[in-house]
Amino acid sequence: MRTAVLLSLLLASAYEVSAVENTAPFLAWSPQEFSVSQGLNAQVISVQDLSRGVYDLVDCSHKAILVVDELELHASDLGRKGREGLKNQVQGAESSLQIPFVDGGVDLEGLAHRLSQKCQASFVDVNEAGDIVDTLQGPSVIYKKLTSESVQQNDNTLESLVKEIRERFQDSFLVLYSSSQTKEFPTKHRLVARQQPGEPAPAPTKQSGVFHNYVFFSQGIFMGLLIAVVLVPVAMVGIFWNLGVQQPQRFEKKQN
Repeated sequence: MRTAVLLSLLLASAYEVSAVENTAPFLAWSPQEFSVSQGLNAQVISVQDLSRGVYDLVDCSHKAILVVDELELHASDLGRKGREGLKNQVQGAESSLQIPFVDGGVDLEGLAHRLSQKCQASFVDVNEAGDIVDTLQGPSVIYKKLTSESVQQNDNTLESLVKEIRERFQDSFLVLYSSSQTKEFPTKHRLVARQQPGEPAPAPTKQSGVFHNYVFFSQGIFMGLLIAVVLVPVAMVGIFWNLGVQQPQRFEKKQN
């Protein structure tokens, strides 16, 4: 029984391919309440299911829908230093949705166009035109692409844009945040041999196999294994010791 319990905890901590490559997180939040369908309550989801779910999620009750595209965004980047602004916005919202792993990049610009057609709202690309939020009159779908390599700058840009939208439309807005271009991770650290001057560099060999394409050991998995390997056995020993305590079968004889 001990082996079965420990094995189940180890399998649970593995988090079902939680840090795979070619995935991007999806975040949605709003100062107003919104309902989330059962299909979006998942840790891993395909791009097709996400697009259908988000299309149904938007009920066109918001005056502004902000679609933010941060290139090469991965779920592991959300916990990095400098993400306090994004974290505070999501946690401080009345309603929010967080999907860590979307299998592939999300066509956010195309999604923004479809949402503008569904809600009969104007499509605004703030990448081509600068400060135009103040000039918006009716329902609008705003598309913004974040291309800076500094997460702090991306957070500041997002915070400024959300502030302008809040001043223009009060709390009647919805933010959709993801990435259309997934992050590429180095598959292997290569050692390059010394070369003679003028000698051409060797052609890089293409790495294949599941261990080159997926990351199976992350910070979350390490913490889960640490809890399972150290704390769980200690707790199980204490529990079984307590269960092994038996009541006395007879009374001791009186001593004269």
